[in-house]
Amino acid sequence: MPAFVPCLSIGDLVVVAEISSAKLSIRAELLPSGPSTHVLDVGCGDGRHILAAAARGCVAVGVDYDPAELLKARARLGGMPIDLIAADASHLPFADRAFGAVICTETLEHLPDDQGAMREIARVLADGALLHGAVPSHFTERLYFALSAGYRNAPGGHVRIFSPASLASKLARARLRVDDVRYIHFVDSLVWLRFCLTDYLRPQHHPRTDFEAAVLVAMAVERPVATWRTRLRSAIGSSRFIAALDWLGALIWPKSLMFVATKTSVAIHSRVPTIALEPDEVLA
Repeated sequence: MPAFVPCLSIGDLVVVAEISSAKLSIRAELLPSGPSTHVLDVGCGDGRHILAAAARGCVAVGVDYDPAELLKARARLGGMPIDLIAADASHLPFADRAFGAVICTETLEHLPDDQGAMREIARVLADGALLHGAVPSHFTERLYFALSAGYRNAPGGHVRIFSPASLASKLARARLRVDDVRYIHFVDSLVWLRFCLTDYLRPQHHPRTDFEAAVLVAMAVERPVATWRTRLRSAIGSSRFIAALDWLGALIWPKSLMFVATKTSVAIHSRVPTIALEPDEVLA
């Protein structure tokens, strides 16, 4: 047994959510602008991406399966006139071609019927409109799964790992053509790596891993944000140095794969564009 075991605390797990909530997993500048366009966020979570859509003057709508997440989003959005709806991603309660853009980040990997959700996203998208999405990076995700039973089996956790090729293939079946992919979120990947190493290096006699206990408690309990975490959240959103570090590090060790896909009116063949600033062999 190694002499050093990384220390994991509930506070550490909360920091992950706070760090993530400061950053977007889409390119907000690609969202449409103006009050005539409706934008849907599928799996909107705490509402950070819906907020970005609203900031561009769009009519923003958020959907999440978990009412507790919608309460968090409402608290974040305050009195902004944004509709939040509890619904299943594979049965969206909207008319065909109702939206000029759809956002779906860090959601597809959780869904039992991810293909059904992709079909529904395509159905509600206007022809030629964009899906802005993100899923966990396949090679970092495989390591986390191998290291940590807590990561693999966390309640409400990930049920699949997408490679760029498998993601593009599934999207193509829903008539969504992947046009751009790139790796993002280096800082998040380091924090999650720490958690998984903690789980891997734990004493074998522990009846429950520290990782699993932290996940369960963090899901059940809302905790106030400490002052230093507030500063960190702000720094990640505003510091050019931290943003540059996050961008450069993601070329080596990313947490997520961001993609942009176009809704087509005809059947398409799956293809995976070259990942921005990444060698082609990472797609193998």
